Amino acid sequence: MSRSVDFDFTFRRSVGVVEVIRILLESGMRASNDDDVSYLIDEEGMFDWKKSASSGLDEIISAIGDKRLVDHTVGITLYFPDSISGGDFLFHPGREVVSCVIGVNPRRLEGSIFCDIGWYATKMIPWLEPLGLLEVETRDTA
Repeated sequence: MSRSVDFDFTFRRSVGVVEVIRILLESGMRASNDDDVSYLIDEEGMFDWKKSASSGLDEIISAIGDKRLVDHTVGITLYFPDSISGGDFLFHPGREVVSCVIGVNPRRLEGSIFCDIGWYATKMIPWLEPLGLLEVETRDTA
């Protein structure tokens, strides 16, 4: 049975895609586990993810951070420091809500089917709180 684990971060004001990604990368996250970067520019409502070489990361970040896309969902897959676990960071229209869907090698509580939500929260919340983080909602569902 596949589980869905996600975090929804709500901010006091809209946040910049480039700003958030840079903070996450500077905090030790990485955009590639195998020399490819997965990203999303959802102009058609189809959530058609793309892959590009990690050598083009700056161009990818610039493209998904384009202000003309503020009314569309954009995203990038990032991997946590010192871990094989990763998640899709989705920036929703208006940019006041950012989701992280833990879909790459989720870290589980020992002996449990449930995700170690606390492990992820202790990493992400301090990184995002200075941006005006107002609310965090988490789910771990079958």
